[in-house]
Amino acid sequence: MQPFVRMKGASREHVRGQPGFEGLPEGHAVKVRFYLWAVKSKLLGSSGLMIVVKLLGAASAYALAWLVGRGFGPEAYGQFELGLTVLTMAAMFSRLGLDAVMVKWLAATQVDGHVGVQRTLARRAAIWVLGASLVLAGWLWWGKAWLQQGLGGDEALWTAVAWGVPAMALWGLAAEMLRGLGRMAGYASVQQGVLTALAVVLMLVMDLEVVPAFGLALLVVASVAVGQVLGSLPTGSKDATVPLAYKGSAMLSTGWPMLLGSAMFLVMSWTDTLLLGHFLGEFEVGVYRVAFRLAAVITLVQAAVNSYAAPWFAERHAVGDDQGLRQALAQTTGLNVAFSVPAFVALAVAPAWWLGWFGPAFEAGAACMLCLAMGQLVNALCGPVMYLLNMTGHERVAQRIVWVAALLNLALNVWAIPRFGILGAAASTAATMVLWNVAAAVAVHRRLGLSVWTVLRSFAQRTKA
Repeated sequence: MQPFVRMKGASREHVRGQPGFEGLPEGHAVKVRFYLWAVKSKLLGSSGLMIVVKLLGAASAYALAWLVGRGFGPEAYGQFELGLTVLTMAAMFSRLGLDAVMVKWLAATQVDGHVGVQRTLARRAAIWVLGASLVLAGWLWWGKAWLQQGLGGDEALWTAVAWGVPAMALWGLAAEMLRGLGRMAGYASVQQGVLTALAVVLMLVMDLEVVPAFGLALLVVASVAVGQVLGSLPTGSKDATVPLAYKGSAMLSTGWPMLLGSAMFLVMSWTDTLLLGHFLGEFEVGVYRVAFRLAAVITLVQAAVNSYAAPWFAERHAVGDDQGLRQALAQTTGLNVAFSVPAFVALAVAPAWWLGWFGPAFEAGAACMLCLAMGQLVNALCGPVMYLLNMTGHERVAQRIVWVAALLNLALNVWAIPRFGILGAAASTAATMVLWNVAAAVAVHRRLGLSVWTVLRSFAQRTKA
C-alpha cells in the first residue's frame, strides 16, 4: 500500500485512484476519509483521547467502588452492581442490535456515496429502540417484587432501574452512531467513564447516594449523546431514497444476529454477577465485582483502540481493502500486548494489596482476581477478533461462538458457584473468556485469512531483537 496523505485541493478522481478506493461511484458526492499509510500512526493518534477517557473511566469506577466500599461495605456495592447488571442487560436488549448496525452502516455510507440517507437511518433506529426500551421498562416495573426476591436489593433500587432503561438504551445507540459517523471526540465524551466520573462528582458535591447519583449522571450523558448525533447527521430531505441494502427490513435482519451475539456476550459477561446474587449474597457480589474491575484494567487499552478500529474495519471491508484490515489487526494487537502484559504482571505480583485499597473485606477476592486476570490477558492477546467478524459480514459466525461460550459459562457458573463461591465464578468466567477468544481468532483466520498468531509471533520476535 503506497503512502496516501491528504493534499489540499485533491480531487475525487485522485482519491479514487488510491489503493482501497478504486471504483467509487462517479455520480455521487463521496465523502472519503483520508488515511495515512502507517496505520499505527492512525491508531496511536486517534486513540489517544479514548485512552485518556478509558483511564478516567477506570479511575472513576475505582473511586466509586472505594467510596461505596469504604463507606457502606461490600454489601452496598454489591447491591449497586446487581442493579447496574440488570439495567445494562435491559438496555442492550432494547437496542435490538441496531447500535452495531449503525456503526457498520454509517461508516459504510461515508464511503459509498449515500451520506444523504444517514439521518433517515438514524431516525428509524431510534424509533425502534425507544419503543423496545419502554416495553422492557414496563416489564421491569411490573416485576420489581420478583427481582427483589430473586436477586436482592430493595424496591427503590429496582424502581430506579426500570426508569433508567430508556435513557441507557438511547445513550448506547447515540454513542455508537457517533462512532459510525467518525465523530470520535464526541464518542469519547459520552463514554461509560465520563458517566461514572460524573456520578462520583455528584456523590461528592451533592452528597447523593450511589443510585440517584448514577441515575442523574445517566440522564445528562444520554442527553449530550443524543444532542451530538442530531448535530452531526447531515441535513437532507426526509424523503431521500434509501438503497435496498439499507431498508428497514435489512436493518432488523442485520441487527438480529448482532443482538443475539451481543446478548449472549453480555449474558456471558454478567452471568457470574447475577448467579452470585442468587446463590450467595450482596457481600460476595461486592467483593467479586471489585476483583473483576481490577482485572479488567488489563484490557483498558484494548477497549480504547477497538473503539477506533471497529469503524476502520467496516470502511476497509466496504471498499475491499484487505491490506488495510491486515495492517489494522497487526497494529491493534501490538498495542494491546504492549500494555496488557505489564498490567497483568503488576496485578499478579500483589493481588491482595490492590484489593486492600477498597477495604480489608475485599482482600478475600485475591485468588479470584488472579484467575480473572489470566482470562483478561488471553482476551488482550487475541486482539479485536470479534470486532473483525462483526464488521466484515460474519455476524452469524460471531453469534455462534458467543452462544456456545455463553451457555458453557452459564453451566459452569451454576455448577461452580454453590461449591466454590466467588473463585468458582472467576474460574468459569476466565475459562469461557479464553474459549471464545481463541475460537474467534480461528474463525478470523479461516474466514478472512488474518492470523492473530502470526501477529503475536512477529511482535515477540521484534521484542527479542
